[in-house]
Formats: sequence, C-alpha cells, structure tokens
Amino acid sequence: EESLLVLRGLGIQTSSSSPTYLASSETRFIPTTSIQDIFIHEAFRGFEVRFYLAIVVEGEEDVVVVFPKLLPRREILEEVWRGAKACLYEPKTKT
Repeated sequence: EESLLVLRGLGIQTSSSSPTYLASSETRFIPTTSIQDIFIHEAFRGFEVRFYLAIVVEGEEDVVVVFPKLLPRREILEEVWRGAKACLYEPKTKT
C-alpha cells in the first residue's frame, strides 16, 4: 500500500507499507518550504516507458519518488499531480 497526503500549508506525507508484517513501513513528511517542485517524469524499463511522480526537495541530491512500487499510469499521476500542486501552491486571494 502506498499513499500521498497533501496538507495545505504544511507539506506532503508519503507512505509505503509492505504486504507482509516482516518488512517495515516507511513514512516521510516533507514541509512545503522544502519542496522545490513536483513533476511527472518518464523512464525506460526494457522496451517499456514508465511514468513516475517525483518531488524535488531542497538540499537533497535525489528526488523523492511517490508510489515507487505501484508506478500508476500517466493519467492517474496527472490527476494526483494537479491536485497536489493546487493544494500546495493555491493562488493567494486579494484582500
């Protein structure tokens, strides 16, 4: 099971759990102030193109891949990407 939780104004939490109780689950919280970008990227695996959702975190060399085991279809990733961007970078209202 893998999940992405976007907390408006706070950040993103990614979780990944194992199907067995022997392996540990992994949860990570990334504050909004540390997120530089969220994007969909493509990679090749043999003759297959795979898409993945990645988060660029300030001060880290590697990106954080969301849903690393599932690797959902591009259409699903686009929907998640749009929702995450809308929550994290909502337009400022005029006062």
